[in-house]
Amino acid sequence: MKEEGIIKVERKSHSSSGANTRLRKDGYLPGNIYGKGIGSIPISIKEDDLQKNLARFGRNAVYKLDLSGEKTYNVVIRDIQYLPVKHEHMHVEFQKITLSEDIKTDVSIRLSGEESLDDKGLVLLQQMDTITLKGFPRKMPDVIEIDVSDMKAGDSMTIGSIEFPKGVICVLDPEQIVLAVKESHMQGNIEEGNDSIEKELLVH
Repeated sequence: MKEEGIIKVERKSHSSSGANTRLRKDGYLPGNIYGKGIGSIPISIKEDDLQKNLARFGRNAVYKLDLSGEKTYNVVIRDIQYLPVKHEHMHVEFQKITLSEDIKTDVSIRLSGEESLDDKGLVLLQQMDTITLKGFPRKMPDVIEIDVSDMKAGDSMTIGSIEFPKGVICVLDPEQIVLAVKESHMQGNIEEGNDSIEKELLVH
């Protein structure tokens, strides 16, 4: 079983823009918890606590939310809004979940082996940054790892060719292209130039 983070939050009585600005100045973020049977509960959360938990457990982990010491909820982070330019946290949204029921989550793609493509004069065309998965909350991976080091010019990778962790499925079309590899224009021009030189040498 994955280790779960515990985050303490407080009920928030005021939700005006002025109140939210004061919260952020004090090191807190406004947010809310929503889900079956609870509607939407406005909360405040220490930004440091959120950042520490994200760094340790990841965006797609199951968290236990301690609401003012009065009740706890199993939740996932459904959305984080950021301030423009500064890219600082502005608002966080938690979804109350049942551990025995499937959820759908967008999971980020993380690539490796790109330097190998560069060495071969190839260009990677990534069509998707996230993949939508369905499964039990504790089975959700934080990222989908894809190694592209062995790919060649003209190769492509579809949803159906990716091996997903046990216990989750992808809800997207298996034929949907995730990424493709092509020859760079520079490499193609170099090869065309070499061919021309070889032909001239043969003529002379």
